[in-house]
Amino acid sequence: MTLALAMTLACSAGLRVGVVVPETGGAAAYGASIRSGIALAFAEATASGRAPRGLEVVYRDSGSDPARAVAAAEGLYESGALAVIGGVTSGEAKVMLPVAERFRRVLLSPSASAPELTRISPFFFRVFPSDELEGVEAAEFLALARRCRTVALLQEDNPYTRGLLPVFARELTTQGARLVDSLRLDEAGWQAALRRLTDAHGPDGVYLCGYGDAILAGLRALRGMGYRGTICTTSAIGASSILRRAGVLAEGVFFPLAGLDLSAPGGPASAFVEHYRAAYGRRPDIYAAHGYDAALAVVAALRGLATPSGAALQARLRSLTQVEGATGPIAFDDEGNIRQRPRIHCIVGGKVEEVTAPPGG
Repeated sequence: MTLALAMTLACSAGLRVGVVVPETGGAAAYGASIRSGIALAFAEATASGRAPRGLEVVYRDSGSDPARAVAAAEGLYESGALAVIGGVTSGEAKVMLPVAERFRRVLLSPSASAPELTRISPFFFRVFPSDELEGVEAAEFLALARRCRTVALLQEDNPYTRGLLPVFARELTTQGARLVDSLRLDEAGWQAALRRLTDAHGPDGVYLCGYGDAILAGLRALRGMGYRGTICTTSAIGASSILRRAGVLAEGVFFPLAGLDLSAPGGPASAFVEHYRAAYGRRPDIYAAHGYDAALAVVAALRGLATPSGAALQARLRSLTQVEGATGPIAFDDEGNIRQRPRIHCIVGGKVEEVTAPPGG
C-alpha cells in the first residue's frame, strides 16, 4: 500500500484515529517530519495486516496554532476517533489535553515534553521523554562531563522552555555549577547584552533553550562573537530541516536526545531508516522516528481490542510490552511517559552522533 493511500484508510467498520500536527506555521519543521513517520507506520501496518480491520486515519493541520489544534481535536473526537496523535509542541498539548479528558479518549503526543502534562489526565501518553529527564541530562553534562563552573542561559519564552528551565537550573546548581545570567531571545538588544555578558563573565558554557528558530539565532550570535566555550541546546535542534539551516553553525554543539542511533549501519533502527528512505528518498530525523513510534503504539494497542472505547484503548496502551520502535522499546510508565532516557549527542561533520564518553574540556 502506498503512503498516499495510508492517509485515508477508510473502511466500513470506521475505526478512526486522528492525527493533528503543525504542517504550516512556526512548528512546521517538526510537524512535517512527525507526519511522515506516522504515515509510514500506518502504511506498513496496513500492508502487513497488523492494522485492525476498518482503520481510518484522518489528518488535520494545526497551523502551529493551539486554538486550531483544539478545534481539530474536538472535531476528530466528535466524529468518533478513539485516539488523536498530536500535541507536537507542549503549547498545543496543554490545550488539547482537557479536550481528551472531556471525551475520555486518548491523546498521544509524539514530541511534547512539559513535565506537568502527565498530571492532567490519565488519557495522555507520550513517546518523547519528559523535560524532567532532558533538563537533568543537559545540566549534568555541562557540570560534570564538560566541567563548566559558570553557565549563561539564552532562552525564548514558551510552554516548552517554562517546563524545561526550572529542572535544568535546579540540577545545574545541585552539581556545583551556577547560572551567571539569563537573556531572553525575544527582547530588543539581546545580542549586545550577550556580548557584554560573555566579556564580563567569560562563562564556561552556554545553554541555548528554545525551538529551532531561537536556537539558530543564538548560534549565529555566539559564532559571530567567536565564543569558544561549550554550547548545549535542546533536543529541538534534532529536526533535519533545522540542522540543514544551521549548517556549520551547529558543529560541535551538544544536546540531549532520546532514541537509537539512526545513523548506525545494521543497528536496531536500521530497518526503519531503510523503509523511510525507500518511501521518501531521504534519511529520517528523530522527529520522524517519534512519529513512527506513536503510530506503532496506537496500532499495537488497537489490535484485538474487544471493545473499541477510549477507556479500553487507554488500558491497552498502559500495558504495552515487547513493542520495538524506531527509538527503542515502546512501554509507558504509570503517568503515560515513555520508559526511555535521553542521551547526549553532538553534531560532528554535520551528523548527529551519540557522545559515548565524556569529551575533553
